[in-house]
Amino acid sequence: MVKDWFPSDVKPQASKPPYVLDVISPDGKSVLDDMYRGEPHYGPEQELTYTIFLNGTHSDNVTEMFTGFMIYVYNEFEDEESGHFVKPLPAGVSMEECHFNQTSQWIEYVENSTSTNRSSLQVKWKSPKKYPAGKITISASVVKEQGVYWEGITLTLNHLCPLPGCTDVEDCPHGLAKTKFGCQTCECAGAGSNTVGFISLLVIVFTLLSNLR
Repeated sequence: MVKDWFPSDVKPQASKPPYVLDVISPDGKSVLDDMYRGEPHYGPEQELTYTIFLNGTHSDNVTEMFTGFMIYVYNEFEDEESGHFVKPLPAGVSMEECHFNQTSQWIEYVENSTSTNRSSLQVKWKSPKKYPAGKITISASVVKEQGVYWEGITLTLNHLCPLPGCTDVEDCPHGLAKTKFGCQTCECAGAGSNTVGFISLLVIVFTLLSNLR
């Protein structure tokens, strides 16, 4: 989408972006200061409202400015929600919706609708209704000036797995099964194959009894 702003021969910068993303939770803490197992996360409650910040870095008493930007949020799973941006949006910011990366996943994205020079931007984002919903990645592309832009400025939010709610797992010789989100359930690992094995055993017994008649 950002490449549509420039001729095809204008490539994104290969250097480290002078811009960073941060996400502030409803309790006012940065997700980067409240990590679990080395990863920022969202939740555990449903539909919490976060603030996404896009900031220019500060060095030599100068803060990096930008004239254009695009921020979008996507889920690691195509069939799960990515949350949504909360209106009203800041002045000079518009929101659109599109298919993400030529997949079936619909995502929202916000971008500048005016060429305002700024060093910081903040937008509200509400996490998915379902929890957990998979890893959520916030990605930004930023234009410093005509022909100078960076892509792939990202921050990924993981989820905390809820406790499975069961304590007696002695009947699970292979341990508990896991959901696609990597969270444990109260089902036994390999339960499907155990069921098939049990049914096959019944078929064999029934066949033997039939032959004895």
